[in-house]
Amino acid sequence: MSRYARKRDANERDIIDALRNAGCAVIQENNVDLYVLPPHLPYWVAMEVKTKTGKLTDYQQRLHASLRDNYNYNIAIVTTIDEALEAAELR
Repeated sequence: MSRYARKRDANERDIIDALRNAGCAVIQENNVDLYVLPPHLPYWVAMEVKTKTGKLTDYQQRLHASLRDNYNYNIAIVTTIDEALEAAELR
């Protein structure tokens, strides 16, 4: 593994599995952790996965602010399966 490889939060795999089991397409990325396409929505939902104690990096804060301010696009920050399902409007 490259020394520059991105660290994934421990809860990310469980969240991905739950979203896929709910019928979502899920793509893992690096700038934003997940892009989720729920089966009932015509658009992708971006999600940043964090642990309960995890914090956004400075880069993530700037990226989220830029997307929100320039494109009116919000990124959901999720720490649990329930939060991810809610962000995907499945709950």
